[in-house]
Amino acid sequence: MMKLTNIALCAAMAITAVAAPAFAQDITLKASHNANAEEPYGVGLRKMAEVLEAKTDGAATINVFDNATLGDEMESIQGTQMGTVDIAVTANSTLSNFVPDLSVFSLPFMFENAEQMDRALSDPAVRDAIQAELEKQGFHLLAVFSAGTRHIMTKKPIETLADMEGLKIRTMQNPAHVDTFNAFGANATPIAYTELYGALETGVVDGAEAANTNFFSQKFYEVAPDWAVVGWLELVAPVIMGKAAYDALPEDVQAALDEAGLEAGKFERATYLASDNARFADLEEVGVKMTRPDTTEFREAAAPVQQKYLETEGQKKIFELLKSVE
Repeated sequence: MMKLTNIALCAAMAITAVAAPAFAQDITLKASHNANAEEPYGVGLRKMAEVLEAKTDGAATINVFDNATLGDEMESIQGTQMGTVDIAVTANSTLSNFVPDLSVFSLPFMFENAEQMDRALSDPAVRDAIQAELEKQGFHLLAVFSAGTRHIMTKKPIETLADMEGLKIRTMQNPAHVDTFNAFGANATPIAYTELYGALETGVVDGAEAANTNFFSQKFYEVAPDWAVVGWLELVAPVIMGKAAYDALPEDVQAALDEAGLEAGKFERATYLASDNARFADLEEVGVKMTRPDTTEFREAAAPVQQKYLETEGQKKIFELLKSVE
């Protein structure tokens, strides 16, 4: 009798396990980014973890690894392919090496401003288009974070586009960025970010482009005290997962994770914008001389660069969708 009871009990447990919701199993995902824990990337990922836990009653969670603990951006992307990293935040320029059509986000004046960018990245049609390009290369989109609005630092005031003429401006090693600053009349000079302070100090370059945050935190204002607020680029950082790993999750966890990503993306973009705007007061305090040129001329000069780098149907589709969101 005892033997039969044990068999019946085992059978009942097996049926219960099959019938139980997917949330009954514990799932812990590893997320990687290369910034400090308190910076927007880290804050955004922890928001994602918080929302995911709430939506799964604590059965699924995310462990966030800051400061490139699991590798730099390139290594983290590769980690999502190999299964050593589940979620990665990466600069779009790095991800474009794997998903070329996302290079559209490196184009000048892709967005009107940070607020319009937020609306565009919240649009389902835009997200679907980005998702389609990522899935072709084996990735899944969870969110798109902001990495700041880019302006121009120099050693003389920039009041109009004409003031850019002949200046040696450091850019990232990105062909679209180089072409943009050449179109502004400057001499674009790609050099390593780690060499920028010294290059400004010694006159190797006359200026550079940056966001408020790194202009302030790296004290570039000490060697380039003029700050032209032009917002020539809204830098984005997609948050991705390997498609195979995502597909292996239970469907209800997938849904919860997608919802958490959407919420975290909006939260991080708002956090970054607030942080970015707060830096204006910090910059004024340390004596930075700010100008706010009319960007019409800058936008007109950059328009041919946009068209030059819209080469594929995927790029054109994303471009048109982003521009269509007011």
